Amino acid sequence: MESAEAKIRSETELLRQLKSGDEQAWAHLSKEYGTRIYNYLRHRLPSAEDIEDVLSETMVAAVRAIPNFDGNVTLTTFLFSLANRKIADFWRRQQSTTELPETLMDAGVNSDSIEFQEILKKLRPAHLQVLLMRYHVGLGVDEIAKVLGQSYKSTESLLSRARMDLRKALDNARVSDV
Repeated sequence: MESAEAKIRSETELLRQLKSGDEQAWAHLSKEYGTRIYNYLRHRLPSAEDIEDVLSETMVAAVRAIPNFDGNVTLTTFLFSLANRKIADFWRRQQSTTELPETLMDAGVNSDSIEFQEILKKLRPAHLQVLLMRYHVGLGVDEIAKVLGQSYKSTESLLSRARMDLRKALDNARVSDV
């Protein structure tokens, strides 16, 4: 596993290459971060088409913003902040109701099961957001705090409350299944 210092050096080098217009660096950014952002978006948006649209908007925003990005946060934090803004833009454009997706996932017992997805949909949006950033994307509490523009302590508290709500929702689902 890459050390934090080596990761920072490699992100600094990647940022330098991106700013110089290196096409390979842009391809690397798209491949390396595109999948992670896509996986994050799929829990926040209703359809694959919406996910693709928001991912594209996020990457276009990154292309426009990178020249002025000063590197004061990690590239991951920067990109997920952009993605969060694009998610907010998406929901602002939506009507008050949305249709259910036409395709349903297999009903296996895993994090992609329909039951688990339904439990996630019942969580408060802020709780879902921090849980996804922490456990699906793998961001640390400090990075989540920067993405959300909150203090470390308030983000840590939000994550703790989100875990409790998820645990309670999972316990309630188990009780109703019995």
